[in-house]
Amino acid sequence: MAFDLQEQEQIDSIKAFWQQWGKLIAGVLAASAIAYLGFKGYRYYQEQQAQKAAAAYENIDAAVAGKDIAKLKSAVTLLQNDFGSSAYATRGSLILAKAAFDKSDLALAKSQLEWVLANSKDESASAIARLRLASLLLDQKTYDAAIAELNKEHPAGFDALFLDLKGDVLVAKGDAAAARDAYKSALAKLVGDSPNRQFIQTKLDALGG
Repeated sequence: MAFDLQEQEQIDSIKAFWQQWGKLIAGVLAASAIAYLGFKGYRYYQEQQAQKAAAAYENIDAAVAGKDIAKLKSAVTLLQNDFGSSAYATRGSLILAKAAFDKSDLALAKSQLEWVLANSKDESASAIARLRLASLLLDQKTYDAAIAELNKEHPAGFDALFLDLKGDVLVAKGDAAAARDAYKSALAKLVGDSPNRQFIQTKLDALGG
């Protein structure tokens, strides 16, 4: 009988606990379940979007192989509109920019590079886009705009490339002294026996070291 009484007291204690805290605990569990299902659902959505973006990117490969810039532009536009946050959209935009530049369509090339800079979360891809944009501006003889791009923030691993191109812009602008400084800084940023070292040194020597 004592055991039954003790057992009943435990049951009553549990009942009292659930009467006080049951709704809160149930709510927390429900919220946790919803959050978990939401996370799983979001991951599934991301995976589906990545697969669709990869499929759309195949159209870019086909357009490049066929040297069809109209189809390439259409495929890249689709990626930008529907999968703008994907790496495929960034890569496609850089490819279209290069193809447009090769066709002397500088306006299209510039717009694609600017799209990457405005939308890509990949710092390396953005640095590449900025270098190409600065090079395009150099070709257009808009030297100050090119230098402004090269002075913007970028990953440290790209310092030598940015400084080297800055030297080229300054040479074209007629500022030999500043160009020498840029080339010297570029050489200082190179690691080991970089293949660019001799190339930059040659340009520096041409300016009188």
